[in-house]
Amino acid sequence: MRSCADERGDIKMERIVYLDYIAVPIYTIILYAAYKRKMVAGASYRWLLLLIVSSLATALCDTVTGTFTAEFPLSDAAVFDVTLFTYLYFVFHLPVSIFYLFFLFSETRMGYWTMKKKHIIITFAPYFALMAVLATNFFHGAMFTVTSEHGYQRGPLIYAYYLGGAVYSLWGAVYLINRRKMLQLSKWLCLFSMYVMNGAAILFQLLFPQYLVEMICSAFAELFIVLLVLRPEDCIDYSTEMPNYRAYMNEIHKIASSQYKEKIIIMRFINARELQKYLGDAKYLDFVKKTAEHIKKLLVREKLFFDMYFEPPGRLYMIVDNYDYDFESKISGLYEELLSDIEEVESVGARIIPRFCEINYPFDTDDAETVLNVGRQFHRIISYEQVYTHASDIISDDSFRVKNNLDRILQRAISEKKFEMYYQPIYSVKDKKFMSAEALIRLKDEEFGFISPALFIPAAERKGLMIPIGDFVLESVFRFISETDFRELGLSYIELNLSVAQCVQRDLPDKILALEKKYHVNPERVNLEITETTYEKIGENTDYNIRTLSENGFSFSLDDYGTGYSNMQRISKLPLKIIKIDKTLIDDMTSSSGMSVLENTVRMMKEIRKEIVCEGVESAEQLECLTMLGVDFIQGYYFSKPLPADKFVEFVREKNGGQSA
Repeated sequence: MRSCADERGDIKMERIVYLDYIAVPIYTIILYAAYKRKMVAGASYRWLLLLIVSSLATALCDTVTGTFTAEFPLSDAAVFDVTLFTYLYFVFHLPVSIFYLFFLFSETRMGYWTMKKKHIIITFAPYFALMAVLATNFFHGAMFTVTSEHGYQRGPLIYAYYLGGAVYSLWGAVYLINRRKMLQLSKWLCLFSMYVMNGAAILFQLLFPQYLVEMICSAFAELFIVLLVLRPEDCIDYSTEMPNYRAYMNEIHKIASSQYKEKIIIMRFINARELQKYLGDAKYLDFVKKTAEHIKKLLVREKLFFDMYFEPPGRLYMIVDNYDYDFESKISGLYEELLSDIEEVESVGARIIPRFCEINYPFDTDDAETVLNVGRQFHRIISYEQVYTHASDIISDDSFRVKNNLDRILQRAISEKKFEMYYQPIYSVKDKKFMSAEALIRLKDEEFGFISPALFIPAAERKGLMIPIGDFVLESVFRFISETDFRELGLSYIELNLSVAQCVQRDLPDKILALEKKYHVNPERVNLEITETTYEKIGENTDYNIRTLSENGFSFSLDDYGTGYSNMQRISKLPLKIIKIDKTLIDDMTSSSGMSVLENTVRMMKEIRKEIVCEGVESAEQLECLTMLGVDFIQGYYFSKPLPADKFVEFVREKNGGQSA
């Protein structure tokens, strides 16, 4: 219990100090966790630490004064101690609100505001004014007094102190309300709860001074912020102890919401994966950390306010609040500082190939996704020799424009059915005619024109859009088969690719069997292709689907053989009719080793009774060689590129001359 006199009279009351005893260890744990785990980046981290330290100091002072005033009358030593710690309480208490305000600024990309002297003066002016009044309290006792008989008593000027705290709290609350669109609702509510809980605690404590609830409420509010807002497991790359790409994305979206001017620098080691394999994880990450430290030292020397983020295997992102800073002119000096580290790495035969890109927001672009895509794509667009580039040059590039708008392009293509099926003829070496074709999806956008499958297929896989696209392919191919006279054209079947997403669907057989019934298609007319990478990831669902469809008369091919690490024993056990040898093996047949690999591949496939299709054949020499090796089918530009359905039918009718299948 803490005893004191009410300011309304000399009646002594017991103040419960046990809640302060609980608050102190909570703050200690929060401080230890925040310091050891580096929960947030840059200025936010510094303000968070100051906030917790100030809160802990306040709780300690409140606890000490409560403990010393447990019994009356107070000794002279107790009066001195209570007076001292009460002064310290007021010194540390108000900065809690100030540091929390600065923490909010940093979390909402307003941290640069706190770097200017005039803004710091404006922010701290009420605090210093109150500290001046507190300094004179020794003479007038209008804020508080501590006596042997009555213990601690509040004076009329104490309400000026409360008013100062209310000003900072109102400032922060209004600021959070104005910035609510910059934060996720759950995080915004958690940050705002600091003001709700503290306001309620202070009001309760004013009405019932014996209950010291303020510090315990503040402790829980800060604990919620650490657990629910900062979430270090989501925003820290623990291999380098730097904020990760997810934290960078969050900051970019905050910048886009605030429309503040920012300079964003991306450093990319374009051979990062090779470096990591060559040096090993430990040495490579050590090199990355040293590089980051050199860049940080440079920016600190320039007195810049910045945040730095890391994305494996080799990207560093820097957000610099000085929009006019000329980072490009510092590159040569930075190389000199990096030289010792580079020499250490290059001494073991590794080569360092860094590239830089500068984005001036919002001058170059005011779109968050464009900023993120520039960071991901710039090194693929610039020339190999170009070390430093500007986002304005990247954004105007046609290939980047397509990549940057792929999500919109795909959504439009799916909703408006903008896809189209093309068919590439497959030549039978034995029958000397075109017996089949591979169905290939194509996309021509009304705004961006033809979009390469090499672009939109991986994007669709990342976005989880392969199911609707795969459904379109299945429906289109079954309809095409039903509308085409295969006997007249001399065709046997059409091959179509199944994506990984389709293969793992438990209802895939039901979909295909429903299409068979709907279009009255003989299953022998359909050959389903799975890629070698799909085969490597085969699971129970995929295995079930392949076997179920095989039992219902559908045949299967293994596509792109030679790009993965398929086990021949497993291949022989799967119900695969055809093995399609990838173009990379065909291209390499000019070398003796490449020819040896191809010969052995064909021989092994023949031994396990698989039909062989060679893809990517482009010359008569390749055709002649593959024919001599005994392959079954040839597919490639030597005969024809993929054709629209009507052009394909014309091509086959002309080449096959009306032969029957």
